Amino acid sequence: MKTQHHSRRLESRPADTAPEEVEVALLFCDVVRSTELTRRLGDRGAYGVIQCFHKLVLRAAAAFRGQELEVRGDGVLLSFESPPHAADCAVEIQRALLELPEGLRVSVRIGVHTGPVLRIADGYFGTNVILAARVAEESAPGEILASAALVRHLADRNPGVGAGRWVSLKGIPEPNLVFSLPWRPKRAPLAEPPCPSVAHEALLLTLGRVRESLPNQGEASCMLSRRSAV
Repeated sequence: MKTQHHSRRLESRPADTAPEEVEVALLFCDVVRSTELTRRLGDRGAYGVIQCFHKLVLRAAAAFRGQELEVRGDGVLLSFESPPHAADCAVEIQRALLELPEGLRVSVRIGVHTGPVLRIADGYFGTNVILAARVAEESAPGEILASAALVRHLADRNPGVGAGRWVSLKGIPEPNLVFSLPWRPKRAPLAEPPCPSVAHEALLLTLGRVRESLPNQGEASCMLSRRSAV
């Protein structure tokens, strides 16, 4: 995917108009091992899977007021005015992928970042566009990786964010702090065991006394079963 300027959706501007600096949140998302997918399913089969992925991503973007900047091959670039919306959209994409049928499910890596960029005729331009793409490249399959700049906007909305890690991003001279955003649904807590009834406690007490009265406790066992019908 291109990382310098993007977009079919932004309105064209006169060539002599000075670029406008705006603050945006960017989300890069691409399919892992897409070449292997094509080799396994063939061109038509892989194309169908990628199209399903694109539609899923664009539905999630619409739900969080995101704008499609570019869809190319196995990757998608989205922009958001709100950094929390970018993070929420990334979570929605990963979770929605888990709900797809096995034959349409793909693994994706996602990177999110925010910062000032230049808004030009065909999209956005600047260091922060490049940085967003590099954060996505650093993420692992199935991971949402966020820059420190974006995480600062999340405040207490995402308490599961860990301590982060320092990474070297391609083409960026200084190390960058990134965070893996949790997105998998939490498992429901185990139900508390039911409170034993008085009759149950009396039965356990009786069995304990029987066990203590046996001559060889090390080999003794006690089995309860239904009484056979006569």
